[in-house]
Amino acid sequence: MATTTGLSGSGEPDMALIGELLEEISRNPPAVGARKLLIEHYIAVGWLEAATDNAKTLKTVAPHDTEVVRFLQILQRKPDPPAPEQRSPATSSAPKQRTWDPVTGRYTKATSTKDTSAQSQVATPVLGRDLEPARRELTEGYQALRSKAKFVLTDLLNLQKLQKKAGLPSSNNISKIRALAEGGNASPDAGSGPPGSARSVARAIRDSAANAADIAINDLEHAMKWIRSPHGRSSGADNDAVRDVLVKRSEAVGSSLPDELRIHYEVALMHLEHEHLQRNYVNTETMLGDEVKDIPRANFYATEDNYAWDMDELVQAIKANSGVFRNPLSKEMFTPKDVKGILIHPLGKSLAALGVEQHEMSKGIRKETIVQMENLSRILLEDQSADTIPSRTAVDEFLTYVATLPELEQKAIERLKCPAKDSHTGQAYDFSIGEAVRDAKGNRVCFHKTGDFIKQAATHLRQNQGAAADPDADKCSIM
Repeated sequence: MATTTGLSGSGEPDMALIGELLEEISRNPPAVGARKLLIEHYIAVGWLEAATDNAKTLKTVAPHDTEVVRFLQILQRKPDPPAPEQRSPATSSAPKQRTWDPVTGRYTKATSTKDTSAQSQVATPVLGRDLEPARRELTEGYQALRSKAKFVLTDLLNLQKLQKKAGLPSSNNISKIRALAEGGNASPDAGSGPPGSARSVARAIRDSAANAADIAINDLEHAMKWIRSPHGRSSGADNDAVRDVLVKRSEAVGSSLPDELRIHYEVALMHLEHEHLQRNYVNTETMLGDEVKDIPRANFYATEDNYAWDMDELVQAIKANSGVFRNPLSKEMFTPKDVKGILIHPLGKSLAALGVEQHEMSKGIRKETIVQMENLSRILLEDQSADTIPSRTAVDEFLTYVATLPELEQKAIERLKCPAKDSHTGQAYDFSIGEAVRDAKGNRVCFHKTGDFIKQAATHLRQNQGAAADPDADKCSIM
């Protein structure tokens, strides 16, 4: 492919981009969008013959496309002839006059003041009449190019996901296409220099709190690329070495941020460990059987117990558990930090209302009901009879008492799940007060275990009610 000389193209051809566009054209004909990008790239690098051939081919595919017509008009436009050279009146072919110099005894050329003044004048450039149409045409073409680049960027991102899933290397041109789609404003991680100072990144996050997550991810990705390839040369650093540096980077930036913004940097590090550093998790599959490595960034979250979650699945599990933040796989309660991280996740914000509902229900149980629960738990724990008649009688009496309560309080007893653990095994209980009593009545759970849970639930409710604490509360495993 010969390069046409003497024309406007001055950039270097991007062979990787050309190859990808040609591959897209061959795979998905007629691929009008890819052909347009290819023609524009050919024009940009000065390959006008190739651009003309492709434009003519595209004309047969899309004869009514205005952009194709405009391409052909630009490529087939004949250049204007050069303007005739205008000679200054001061520059004439008349012979120069010579005068006798008595000092040197020689003839010298006489200089005219008109010649000197004419040479000192600079000609004012004359702009062409079609400057405004050309400017408008360039602006419209640039906007069209950005629109096409956005479509190509979307396809490349989808292709990158498939390549990552198949273990294939992804394209190196995504950052270039993204910069083109965003109007030439490359992201901060596109730079080739070392990462900025921790204070400057923290300042940027504080100044733009709404974009804190994106800033944190871009900064850590830039740092990771710099660690692996400083000055364009591979450093040979393995994942563990990269992780250590990123952890220190995260701590350095996080030390200058308030708590509500520091968590974004921790989440950014979590995403990089999942996507680039091949972190191992307790579970290798989601609750629905998908691979953990295939969870997209928008849905991914890892808790402090090293479980990886698809947030869609986790939110549904927590909702099914009446808003109790308990690990659906290990049955352990999530830590306060995990609860905060789940709630600030875009997919987890709907869980905040369920947490408020649980708290309000705990406030809606009267003191007399708590006393009834304490009496029930004492009988269930102390009953050692063979026929368990005292326990059965106590359960029936408690259910009868609950039936006399107002509807809202009955609903609270039925649905409220108090945080408690089995005093012997340490396993977290996963049922409400009403479920525990009904399971005991139906012989699905032993009376002693039910008494253990009811006792801890009563202590938890007393703390929420602000009543005097049970003197044996120190024996309860309240979380």
